[in-house]
Amino acid sequence: MPIYDYACDDCGTKFEKLIRKEAEAANLDCPRCGGLHINRELSLPAAPLSSQQSMPTTCGVGPSCGASWCQRK
Repeated sequence: MPIYDYACDDCGTKFEKLIRKEAEAANLDCPRCGGLHINRELSLPAAPLSSQQSMPTTCGVGPSCGASWCQRK
């Protein structure tokens, strides 16, 4: 069950979606505007972390992730 990256052509929103069945991908709509013009984006694997690094939490350390809902500035 892979997580795919998508982009909405109507409003430009980028989002991820867990796809369990291929039929689910055909019925996607934008979570922000409800638009139906959705394109699957190229997903790149995450870089491995060294033993001294840790993954930041949603509101943890590090810069803002850029998401509209991110509370870090």
